[in-house]
Amino acid sequence: MSATDEVARYIIPCLVRSPQIVDYHRELVDAIADRFGLTFTQRQRIPAHFTLKYHFTTSEIERVEELLGDLASRHAPAPVEVGGFGHFGEDVVFVEVRLSDDAKRSLSALISALRTLAWMPWSAHDAEHLHPHMTVAEFCRPRFAEVWDFVKTRKRRFAAQLDNVTILRQVGEQDDIDLWAVHRSFTLGR
Repeated sequence: MSATDEVARYIIPCLVRSPQIVDYHRELVDAIADRFGLTFTQRQRIPAHFTLKYHFTTSEIERVEELLGDLASRHAPAPVEVGGFGHFGEDVVFVEVRLSDDAKRSLSALISALRTLAWMPWSAHDAEHLHPHMTVAEFCRPRFAEVWDFVKTRKRRFAAQLDNVTILRQVGEQDDIDLWAVHRSFTLGR
């Protein structure tokens, strides 16, 4: 079995490249970890991003790379707005990511391309049900009200772009936390 035939776990996000947003996200994650002891998101050390396709396992990543390369060559970067807060129940607090119509079309094209892969799994949070966001705290139910009050005072808004589709590969696990690394990134418009 060659390295390219190896079964691995992946996720497809758009990495946020704006230094202002990267710093804002990191400051929020670190402040929540320091103030409330909610360190899970901090310990993941995943770059600032919003997910476009949730977890999947495959030995055929080359096929995904082909689809993403084609998609990136046919779609220009598209505006998104980052800012404001939301939450999933009392477990996850996040920064909202609002897609422009052009960004929605790019995401729809990505979903259509990935649906051509018969083996690609789809979760209840994927595809049409995707809620773009940047997580700042997970497993926060015991301190949710405090975290929610805290983040509400730190609201900012930024213009950003859906300008890449990136494949993250799970490279290990440490202290019950999945560790991820960039496998390959595709810049839109190229």
